[in-house]
Amino acid sequence: MSILLWEVVAEPTERYPSCHCSVLTELENGDLLVGYYAGEGEARPDAAWVLARRRPDAPHFEPLTCVADTLGKPEGNGILFQNHGGTVLLIYGTMHGKLDGKAGPGVRWVTCDLRLKRSEDNGYTWSDVEMIEEDLGHVPRCKPVRLQNGEILFGTEFTTWHSQIWGSADDGESWGIRGFIPGEQNQHPSLIPRSDGSILALIRPSGQHPNVLKSTSHDNGYTWSEVEITENHCPYAALDATLLQDGRIVMVWNNHPKHRNPLTLGLSQDGGNTWLHKRDLIRGEGSFHYPAIIQTNDGLIHLTFTNNRQAIDHVVLTPEWIEGDGNSGVFQDGCRLF
Repeated sequence: MSILLWEVVAEPTERYPSCHCSVLTELENGDLLVGYYAGEGEARPDAAWVLARRRPDAPHFEPLTCVADTLGKPEGNGILFQNHGGTVLLIYGTMHGKLDGKAGPGVRWVTCDLRLKRSEDNGYTWSDVEMIEEDLGHVPRCKPVRLQNGEILFGTEFTTWHSQIWGSADDGESWGIRGFIPGEQNQHPSLIPRSDGSILALIRPSGQHPNVLKSTSHDNGYTWSEVEITENHCPYAALDATLLQDGRIVMVWNNHPKHRNPLTLGLSQDGGNTWLHKRDLIRGEGSFHYPAIIQTNDGLIHLTFTNNRQAIDHVVLTPEWIEGDGNSGVFQDGCRLF
């Protein structure tokens, strides 16, 4: 079978009954790290940023560890990256505004600062907080990427409703804004460095059109083309994408104009211009959303997503599954089928 594993990262507990917005990375030693915020709920005072580890050939994830938990203030989205020196970077936000009210950026996410913690021992212990940006409103979401020239980029949602692009030319020691993505309102870009030196951004919409957006930079992220509206539906929900070792691109998103299901995987052979293969990973009642995706060194695709705000699911599959290999109905009536 080309779906090799489907598991829950951690079961809900009294301390962490709800969770959301996972990210994952493979370390140089082969460990898989999955991080997300968890607690009573989004923007609740006890929301902490937690981390789970899966060692190579281990039967399951190790217990959650808490990396950031500011007293009385919720932690928000975070991203992980290991630099050339082996330091693991966590870039995340802490909320400082209202904790109650209607959900949405106007209540919660515009009150996030942008922080950084470092680990010199593969994520077992972490440094004190470093502040990247004290001015509020930047929200990271999709993993950082390294360019051909060695620089590191990631994008943030921002209060202007145009994604901001952050860059580091010193392996993550310092960070600065280098550009923004213009046009239709957008947020949470997933960045893909392409072989010709350009960078593709596949982007969550936040304007008039419930479709995946895209933009391109030809100068290492300083300037970007005005966003294009693609044919792929997206219900104003987060997406992610990754560049495969063979040059193809895999995207994971909710391929529906209104609902956060199904959760769909798409495969592009032409740099993200068209998506010849699309396949639903999960269907049914509920919300299966905020996916994160990587390809590990062994060529397998790993992805995580929020399963109804109660758990983070971890799935391992081969690229061939997206092309039609293996069973098609993998989620039915609450049961996973392989």
